[in-house]
Amino acid sequence: MKPVTNSETYLKPLRLRKYLQYTRAEFMRGLRYRANYWATLCSSVIMTVIQWSLWRAVYINTTSIAGVSLPAMMAYVLIGRVISGFLAEPANLNIGPRVRSGAIVHDLVKPADLHLQLMFQTLGGALFRLVSTGLPIFLVLLITGALRMPDLKTVALFIVSLVMSYITLFSTSFVSGVLTFYTKSGVGVEHMYTLVELMSGLYVPLQFFPGWLRKIADLLPFKAIHYIPMAIWSGLTEPGEILSSLASQLIWTAAMVVLCRAIWSGAVKHLTIQGG
Repeated sequence: MKPVTNSETYLKPLRLRKYLQYTRAEFMRGLRYRANYWATLCSSVIMTVIQWSLWRAVYINTTSIAGVSLPAMMAYVLIGRVISGFLAEPANLNIGPRVRSGAIVHDLVKPADLHLQLMFQTLGGALFRLVSTGLPIFLVLLITGALRMPDLKTVALFIVSLVMSYITLFSTSFVSGVLTFYTKSGVGVEHMYTLVELMSGLYVPLQFFPGWLRKIADLLPFKAIHYIPMAIWSGLTEPGEILSSLASQLIWTAAMVVLCRAIWSGAVKHLTIQGG
């Protein structure tokens, strides 16, 4: 059976409803593993305290580093912790291992587009982490005053940016997984994700990068994953620059989706089953 890759899949509401079932199933699956949930929540709380303490110490003798004030830096770091689960690397794609084992054949014969199936499936896990881990931390940070809400317009634009961030994140992971159709091994490709995290602004704002590295980061799509939404929330992006920042993010998000479809459409032709 020919794998489903037709772009018409995007246009039919009934098919979209089918894919939403993958989201629901993955969200519900997260509820089953309570021990894993409590371990994740505890580790997230610990990481939040560590980052809060670390940056307080870094700024102890200064009020600004690379043009970033302590309040802006704390807002950047703490909102990053809140959304870290939602924007975590999708762990359940496993395209590389499925290609190497031959199990990918079972996915290709399903009457579903694998690209959309995996995107909605990983969305369920991302939403579960956001609600179960991110939301409690967010509420505690608000109650303690460690994190402050910006105005409603900024919050709305942040949410829009966050949605595009997820799509870009998934697309990046999907492309790296599909490349194993060509390389037959995902070892080198998978290790590249550390570079993606660095260039996305996950660890520090792009303002902290040396000039030459900042120019490279601005030319890559990865800043659309973490930096843009976190900079909008924290105020690192000026109010007058938010719309242009979102426009840039939209372009990168659309480009990554197109890249996914282009690579996926030809990937099956390069598939060699080595096991299964």
